[in-house]
Amino acid sequence: MASRGSIHLSIIFFFLAILPLLASAFPGFFHVENSNSPFQNDGVKTFFGAPIFRGKGENEEASLPSDDVGEQEKPLKYESRTEETGVKGTTKGRLREGFYEKTCPQAELIVNDVMNKAFQNDSGLAAALLRLFFHDCFVTGCDASILLDKTPGGEEVEKASGANGMFIRGFEAIDEIKRKLEYECPSVVSCADILAFANRESLVFSGLPSYNVAAGRRDSLTSLAKNVENNVPLPDQTTQQITALFNRKGLTVEEMVVLTGAHSIGIAHCANIIERFWDQQKRKEIEPGYHGAVGFSCGNDPEQIFPFDTLTEYKMDSHFYKQVLNKRALIESDQNMARDPQTANIMKTLADDQEGWFGKFIKTIIKLGEIEVLTGDQGEIRKQCRDFNQNTRGIFGLG
Repeated sequence: MASRGSIHLSIIFFFLAILPLLASAFPGFFHVENSNSPFQNDGVKTFFGAPIFRGKGENEEASLPSDDVGEQEKPLKYESRTEETGVKGTTKGRLREGFYEKTCPQAELIVNDVMNKAFQNDSGLAAALLRLFFHDCFVTGCDASILLDKTPGGEEVEKASGANGMFIRGFEAIDEIKRKLEYECPSVVSCADILAFANRESLVFSGLPSYNVAAGRRDSLTSLAKNVENNVPLPDQTTQQITALFNRKGLTVEEMVVLTGAHSIGIAHCANIIERFWDQQKRKEIEPGYHGAVGFSCGNDPEQIFPFDTLTEYKMDSHFYKQVLNKRALIESDQNMARDPQTANIMKTLADDQEGWFGKFIKTIIKLGEIEVLTGDQGEIRKQCRDFNQNTRGIFGLG
């Protein structure tokens, strides 16, 4: 985390305690006129897991040492529901647990090893990987298209879109996993499966029980920034808008609220959140002490950061729902869900049943990981997650 963020966070709890009194005594004390805002942001703000995640340093990737594989907890058992369907000219198989049992039996242990060592140096990486996985699956399915640096035709790729760009990271951890897997079992484990396994390790590191991940995904042959538009939720959208998007992806209202609990971890850049805290009408929906704490921490620095959950920033827990229900939501879309009767009731249920939420979250993240996957002979198994294979480039005439 940025050094200035660490300094500011050390006094947030003090202000959370005293600022309700100050706010009521001096209503305009923390108000700054919108027209003078230094936080005007022309980029696209993003929703899932946080507008932006950072661990140690603003753009610092995880350090990835290599030692012994750590011991994993016994995974929970959930059934994969991927259908055995396909299109003309392709063979589409079924995702299944233990997919690499014979072809690369150490695959999941290698992912576990790399990720756990990376987490030791960068606790914020877990939230970053969760967001990376979500943004991959919600655009064109869980096909690792978000990992590509370029396309055969030279079009702008997904990771360069306004909704991604500087707001996503974790690529170097995926690269390290792929490097080790290519040494262990060349051209066997797909980047899409690596991302699904790494997401599981991120959630377990953040406090969820371990669970089995069905595999067999293949990697996409394209990645287009234009596909991101209207396919990822934004932090200022209404509950109805986000519900419609989740429904298009085959997810229910309850599953939407369950996945929103991922905001229990991670941080946001002030540039992406502060306008709501300055808006005269919207600030009425924010608890005064929380409003003051965010305003104080952000100050006049758009690059300053603030955690979604000030009590358990790196741990997934149901305290997040209680915080939102008490008008302490960092982004507007979360607060909108707390105002909507249907989603608010779901939040209240989850807030009082953390174990139940864990179970629902695991089932929903498994379902998310099966959205529009490529299997069988669709796509390819990339040798490097950032680029197509050479034979694929030849097909496109790029040699």
